[in-house]
Amino acid sequence: MAFYYWKQTFHLNQSQKKLLTACQTKRLYVKFFDVVLNENNQVAPVSKIDFKQTPDTEIVPCVFIQNAVFVGGRDVDVLAKKMTDLIAKIAHKNKLTCKELQIDCDWSEGSRENYFRFLQLVQKLAPDLTICCTVRLHQVKYQAKSGIPPVKKGLLMCYNMDDIDEFSTENSIVSEKVLKEYLNKNSSYPLSLDIALPVYQWGLVFRLGKLSLIANDINKADLKRQQVQKIEGNIYRVTKNCFLKGNYLCRGDLIRLEESTTSELIKISQALSKTKLSFQQVIFYHLSQDNINQYDAKFFSKINTLIP
Repeated sequence: MAFYYWKQTFHLNQSQKKLLTACQTKRLYVKFFDVVLNENNQVAPVSKIDFKQTPDTEIVPCVFIQNAVFVGGRDVDVLAKKMTDLIAKIAHKNKLTCKELQIDCDWSEGSRENYFRFLQLVQKLAPDLTICCTVRLHQVKYQAKSGIPPVKKGLLMCYNMDDIDEFSTENSIVSEKVLKEYLNKNSSYPLSLDIALPVYQWGLVFRLGKLSLIANDINKADLKRQQVQKIEGNIYRVTKNCFLKGNYLCRGDLIRLEESTTSELIKISQALSKTKLSFQQVIFYHLSQDNINQYDAKFFSKINTLIP
């Protein structure tokens, strides 16, 4: 099994190191930077990683790219060269030897041609790397429409499954019900796959009917306070203006607490076992959550063994 590390500064604390040792983890998937359209509609790298420690494990660079980057007639040749050069620069500076590169982009029908060409160019520019790209559930179900990316390996994302903005959504992080809407007993995919599962939680704050704030690392214990009242299920109401883990909440705000629980991940694992999909590796997203302490090595081992 492996883990994602998704913070801009790389620095593992003792509890994180202890967990990696207990899980016998030898690989971390680390976001090196994002590629976005800036205010001038120019493609630019942002949130570049800063290594404050020398990693003890193999590092797999990850790059998130906005889908909008590939919509239109932008020169993907230039983008591929600049991206691979920046990855090589970061790796060299921090004395990292990388064997794999993971690219995360939720491509669409309008961006597919450019994105797939970009992936081919990256592979030519970095022939010694295994190029992996993320695959969403809808891209498995509608693969004839979505196309199959020209890479050696895919990563099935089994998190952020449902509509985060819709208040009636029960759990946007992970949902057996949503998974079954996309996968069935005949589901398969023509690429070798890894799978990413969530180990995080947050509070989604709705103000005047709209999602106003994502409060990371919020748990049930944080909401047991005088200024917050539980309404039902995972819904809470703020009864008095207050701060919650650095976030300012207003009276009347509604909070939907979302978690990736052991029981829900077991349901996901069981549902996947009834498909034709199989996975080379489980990667948990993500190690850099402050609440990673609520999970232990037994939890990760249990889920890891359940995945087909």
